[in-house]
Amino acid sequence: MPRAAVETFLDVFSTPALTGEDLAKAREWTSLPIILKGIVHPDDAQAALDAGMDGIWISNHGGRQIDRSVPTLDVLPEIAERVAGRVPIVFDSGVRGGADAVIALALGATVVALGRPYAYGLGIAGEVGVREVVRNVLAEIDITLGLAGLTSASQLDRDALRKV
Repeated sequence: MPRAAVETFLDVFSTPALTGEDLAKAREWTSLPIILKGIVHPDDAQAALDAGMDGIWISNHGGRQIDRSVPTLDVLPEIAERVAGRVPIVFDSGVRGGADAVIALALGATVVALGRPYAYGLGIAGEVGVREVVRNVLAEIDITLGLAGLTSASQLDRDALRKV
């Protein structure tokens, strides 16, 4: 049974043969924006840019499921430097509250997506639970910005962070 679960996971979520040329083909097939999810290395971010992607999504797809997966917060600054503002960067890994979102924005994310927190809210209280999670995360962002002496997320940069 465990082997079947792993094989199913790989069949559904993995296409190791996918290349930069395949991404360029996808770019040719549609004028819709394409955001490539699963970026965890600056070279992959560069390949996405080279293939004409409209954005990148830094994610290890729930990396807590796999021991030793890449800690996305560790690679965010290097990827942000490589992207250099040319396309938006979405970040979603390990975000549990507003302070996590502030850190990701300060390190170079353009947008921070909530994964597990909204799912927890949905499971506990449906739509109302999701609304409360989002409301609480936004409140935590406001508090975190205020404690850092800032009034807007647009003021965030690496100088707003202190290494502990």
